[in-house]
Amino acid sequence: MSRTPTFVNRSDHLPAPFGSGWRKGFATLLVFGVIVFASIVIGVLQSSAFAQAAAGRESLGRVRATWAARAGVEETIASLEQSTENPNGTSAFAEMDAMVAVAEGQLAGATWRIATTDGKQEVLGPADAGAKLNINRMTKAQLMALEPFMSDDVADAVLDWIDADEDPQPLGAEATYYQSLEYPLSPRNAPMRSIAELELIAGMDPRDVRGEDWNLNGLLDPNEDDGDASWPPDNADGVLDAGYSAILTASSVDGGLSVSGQTRIDLTATDEGELVSRLKVTNDQAKAIVDYMAATPAATMADFITQDLNTLARRARGQQGGGGRGQPQQPRVESLTTAQLGALLDESQIGPPEAGARLPGKLNINTCPAEVLDFLPEIQPETADAIIAERSARPQGFTSVGDLLAVPGIGRRQLAAIHELLCVRSNVFIVTCRGRDAGSGVEVEMRVTLNRASLPLVIEEVVVR
Repeated sequence: MSRTPTFVNRSDHLPAPFGSGWRKGFATLLVFGVIVFASIVIGVLQSSAFAQAAAGRESLGRVRATWAARAGVEETIASLEQSTENPNGTSAFAEMDAMVAVAEGQLAGATWRIATTDGKQEVLGPADAGAKLNINRMTKAQLMALEPFMSDDVADAVLDWIDADEDPQPLGAEATYYQSLEYPLSPRNAPMRSIAELELIAGMDPRDVRGEDWNLNGLLDPNEDDGDASWPPDNADGVLDAGYSAILTASSVDGGLSVSGQTRIDLTATDEGELVSRLKVTNDQAKAIVDYMAATPAATMADFITQDLNTLARRARGQQGGGGRGQPQQPRVESLTTAQLGALLDESQIGPPEAGARLPGKLNINTCPAEVLDFLPEIQPETADAIIAERSARPQGFTSVGDLLAVPGIGRRQLAAIHELLCVRSNVFIVTCRGRDAGSGVEVEMRVTLNRASLPLVIEEVVVR
């Protein structure tokens, strides 16, 4: 008798948890897990996408801010070159006013602003390097006037750092000292290239150099006006205390083009016609100047300040063997007027410029703060006050060094003593331009040093942050 196999559904005999209900529950959990995992993945992808989008917006904003800052610098360059090629001889402030006029602007969704800090407030326009004393031309007496931090040993070390020899000043330091340091270095033995270089000099404290202006940008940044909340230490009084950097520079340059924007006259190689044309002197005055220069190898510009032309003309004739007895009487040469003397000082020099030489700049009496004059011991405090008072009374400023003769207390001898310290036209300007993207608020600061001693002007340094 055959039997038909009987197939038993084992699942019917499994306990309830391992039956169809369990499979349904497991499937539900699996689906839920997949949904959660997918949500996490999507969330991560979205977060990444948002981060990338934000980074992209920030990068785009930085590009716009950078180009805006550059546009502001380019506008300043164009303005400065225009003023250099076409100077306004009636106003010492015309070129700065022109640069202030382009100190703010906008470009493709971004803006720029060029400013510097003057006491408690920002003022539009670039900083004039000529408004500060150039460290590379200072004497020991001038260095010692930098109270209260300067001392004899530091002043001597500054002079040793700049001079070309290896002979130390009485309290100074040369290569032997610097090579003995934990981190050896060599003194430059040449003019400093930046004011920050002062920090390398023996005995110099960086806090004295920078004060609160730790990045040396000439602006009171938020971290420089928050007390001890962040570096550098500051007193949070809303005033930028910039230490030595407020009164000293290594950037200013002397020489270059004259106040009229032309190549300076070399008095050792000129002729009477050029002097008549450029200085507005008479033929007799021009001849006296040319003759005196030819007869006096050691002539200085101070000679023309302290002596009248008739005296110099007679001296030249005597040195040339003329003017003795039996010689016809020479007509009297008229003295240089104040305007003619100013033109002579502003438009000419003795000898050709040294090829490749960079002469440290003089102090611009039109743009320097009143207190900076106090650091020149050659100028008495009452004379410094009189210079500032006269400047304030002149809406157009001093258009010539000869204008100083109008200052009470300054005669020709005093002018002869100080004219090599002062000027009325600066060659170097520091442009601190901040570009800001309107959408993201991203800011880019571009600091550029412009030297217009020759044309086209030279961009000497660019710092972007």
